[in-house]
Amino acid sequence: MTGSEESGRGTPSRFHLPSIEEQAVLAQKHQVDALLFCPDPWALRHRFINQETGEVVRARCNSWQCLYCGPRKVDQWRQLVKAAEPTLFVTLTKVGWTIHEASRVYTTVLQCLRRGSKGFGRDHLGARPAYPLECFAVLEEHSDFEHVGFHWHLLVKGVDYLPKQTVSDALRSATNGRSYIVHVDGVKKMHAVGYVTKYLTKDVTSDKRGMREELREMLVYRLDEQGKVVQECSLQTVQVMSKARRIRYTRHFFPASTADLRLRLFSQLGDVSEIAIDQAVSPDVQEVSLERDDQSGESEQEVKRSAWALYEQEPFSSDIQDYRARRQAALLESLTALQAGKSMYSGRVVSIWAYQRRLRSSQRTNGRAMRGE
Repeated sequence: MTGSEESGRGTPSRFHLPSIEEQAVLAQKHQVDALLFCPDPWALRHRFINQETGEVVRARCNSWQCLYCGPRKVDQWRQLVKAAEPTLFVTLTKVGWTIHEASRVYTTVLQCLRRGSKGFGRDHLGARPAYPLECFAVLEEHSDFEHVGFHWHLLVKGVDYLPKQTVSDALRSATNGRSYIVHVDGVKKMHAVGYVTKYLTKDVTSDKRGMREELREMLVYRLDEQGKVVQECSLQTVQVMSKARRIRYTRHFFPASTADLRLRLFSQLGDVSEIAIDQAVSPDVQEVSLERDDQSGESEQEVKRSAWALYEQEPFSSDIQDYRARRQAALLESLTALQAGKSMYSGRVVSIWAYQRRLRSSQRTNGRAMRGE
């Protein structure tokens, strides 16, 4: 309502409501436009259309590091993890300086706790029970990375109690005595879920992923006794980038397939279009950043084919002016929808978005400090 308009009681409004164009200027000035649309160039020129209803929505890049998509993915996974009802919150410290090394430590600790031990000798010295736990784990980079490296945050279900000393012994064994400090607490409130899932947006640079050895067939050319070139195939060990993931969950941590859970949760929230877009961009069975720790057993249930189809609304362009014009159009469209009463974000999304912005700002500051700027 503008200042010239009258309120429902017949008195003029004291406050001037900025126009959509003025709101767009303010959003860009304070850099809050990332709350309203995905700024990825590919997403700006693509749309999804519901083949059953004809509804059209904007595409999104679905990246953890995107200020629009990342907070929404974190919020989605937070609700999924909360639905799993974890009972324990476990932290494993100083697990390595690469994702590859940290993943090996995590797997060793998990196997040690799950399998237990019969001990040694007739008296079964050192015997310990097996704990049939399931967990959701996120790897975090410590602020003093040079001396501490990574540590794991685990949300555990399947057991109500884990002896701290047992977990510590398992970590000590997995790290060859380097690390033994662990934390084991009960999940009395869901704050632990928020604490763990907020680290989903923290990216890890490629130099910290680590390398692994892989056996590959290589073609080797040599000269035989007659001086002719002979082609031979030989096996050689080469170093390749590790495919270890920083986010992991065991097969039975979730009570159902993550696709089914997402459909249940978001259909209740009235946000079916959001989850349909997410499935179309990256299906549940091919989640890029998540890796199951159990490789055997039944596969995830097949996801029902979505009614949403992707199409290209505008052609590719390398002109920066075209990109700016598309960003401006997306901002105006989102502000219009927001003014019309459409829910564009929640308090949880804003909280994660603010945390991600602070994280980016600190990374830029640290980068400039390292360069001596």
